[in-house]
This record gives sequence, structure tokens and C-alpha cells, in this order.
Amino acid sequence: MNVQPATSNLAVLDYLTKAPTSEFVEQPVELLDAWEGSDNLLWKVESRGVEAVLKLYLDAGQARSRRQFDGQQMFAPLGIAPRPRWYDRYPLGLARQVLIYEWIPGDPLNATDQTVLNSLAHTLAQIHGADVAEVHRFSPNALNLDYYWRMERGGFAAIDAWLRERKADTFFSIFTRLTEQSTTLVEAALSLWAETPPTAVHGDLKLENCVSSFGQPILLDWELFGLGDPALEVATFLFISQTELEGDVQESWLDTYLASADQSGLAQRIGVYRKLLPLRSVTYLLHGLRQMDPAQETTEIAQFLASTLHSSLVQALTSFGLEVDESNLEKSTKSLVHRT
Repeated sequence: MNVQPATSNLAVLDYLTKAPTSEFVEQPVELLDAWEGSDNLLWKVESRGVEAVLKLYLDAGQARSRRQFDGQQMFAPLGIAPRPRWYDRYPLGLARQVLIYEWIPGDPLNATDQTVLNSLAHTLAQIHGADVAEVHRFSPNALNLDYYWRMERGGFAAIDAWLRERKADTFFSIFTRLTEQSTTLVEAALSLWAETPPTAVHGDLKLENCVSSFGQPILLDWELFGLGDPALEVATFLFISQTELEGDVQESWLDTYLASADQSGLAQRIGVYRKLLPLRSVTYLLHGLRQMDPAQETTEIAQFLASTLHSSLVQALTSFGLEVDESNLEKSTKSLVHRT
């Protein structure tokens, strides 16, 4: 954990003990720990026997604290989220919005424990099956396949032009095959979403955002909570968890989730996204390469990018059952990366 500077600690303690919006105002507050997340700073504190976390958001957006408060408030009574205390968009003496919620003891989720994984599947089904009338915002994630594909295909033209400019003909051909296959899949599958209402979604489901507390999965970081596409949430979770959850484990987890979820056609919709998501990784990497300053590219960075892009391409091609010429693909990828 990265402990924050003492001045920040003092500012947090001042806020908690002096701000009119604080539930701990004029009470003794002890700082127990402090650490840094990818997009936030967090402090663990204790006041009169209550342990709580103050989360300070580093982004400029004003909706994240409210989203997380709403999500935790909705699902804390079910025992699957920490109970929120309050949120403050303009906290006295602090530069960003904050959320304060009760600390829940727990351990990192054990991805090798099938019982724990099954419990997580049931937990996610609970969220997706919640009363949508209680959810007041849309998640920033795509609401359905049409929305998802509009965002994805919006960047294809820039990549095509960039590949043509660099005369990366082989790579251009591969990327074109992938986008054509994906377009065909989307056009054939759009009807699966025709009468599919959005559900509550966590918004950022991944193993690192889950802890196990006395055997019960607790979901953290509800910053993207809202109405969304449960199929996309499930497919994305499986996609980003490939390192921790191998193929058979993923399929078993998905079977458990589907047995608990109550929405027709959900398995088919998840299957569509699972075919499309590898292309998103390829597109993301190509946009990064396109914007990279060659002067800042080191041998280590180039090797990492070439390896990652090659793996993503193989997965994308395999997801559509397309032939993969490993040698030619690796050569084309290295050529593109080093030319950048």
C-alpha cells in the first residue's frame, strides 16, 4: 500500500472532524491506513468503534461518487456491498468528491475455489435481477449491442487509414477480415436485443474488485453502477479474467450464472460479445500504436507491444474460426510495431 503524504492525511482528518457534512464531525477520528487506487485515493479510519473508508476520486467527473453510493446503498442490505455512510461532491478542504462507506473485512477472492466462484456467479445474477425501478442512472458502459458496435466501429476508419499510410498491407488485410466478420455477426445478432430491457449492472466487475468476507463475495468500486447490458458485463468479466480463470473454469462459472439469471436469450447474447471483445483489444492496441511517439519507444516497449498485439490478434481470429498463420502474423506484427 502507498501511504499518502502527511498533509493529505491531515486534510482528510480535518474534513471528517470539522466539515458540517461529515457524520463524524466533532468526534475522535483515527487514521488506520491509506493507499492509492488506479483512479482514487483511500483512507481507512476509525471513529468510536466504527471503521470506515474515505474514497477521494481523482477524476473530474461528478457522477462517480453518487453512482457508487447508489449501488452500495441498493445492495448492502443483501450483504454484497459495503454500506455507504455519505457522499460529498464539494468536501470542505478537499480537492475532489468523496464517498465514505463502512469497512468490511475480507480477503482477495480465491479464483481457484469453485465454491467462492459459484457464489460470485449467484451474486452477479442477484444484481442483474434487481428491481430496475430503483436504479436512477444509466451505466457509462454500452446499453446494448447496437450502442456497443457504434462505439467500436467509430475508430475503424482511422486505423484503416493509418495502416494504408504505413503500407502495412498484410496487417490491413487481417484487420479488414476481422472487422468484416464482426460486422456480419452484429448485423445477424441485433434482433437478440430487440426486446431486451437493461438491468442493473455493477459496471466494473473484475476479480480485483471483489473480496471474500466470511465466504460471501463483496463487490467494491461501484463507480460505473447503473442500468446496462448484463450480457456485456458477463462477457467482459470472462474476457478480462482469462489469466485467472481458465477455459473449463470459465464455462462452469457461466453455467452457474445462467442457472441463476432470469432472462431469455442471455446465453446467446453473451456469446456474441465473447466473439467481439478480442477485436476490441486489437483496436485498442492499434490506437495506442497510432498515437505513440516513436522517439519514446524502447526495445522493451516494442517487444511487449508486438507480443501483446500478436496474442490479441490470434484470439480475435480464433474467435471467428479464421485460419491463423502464426509465422506470417508474428512477422507482420513485429514489422508494424517497429515501423511505428
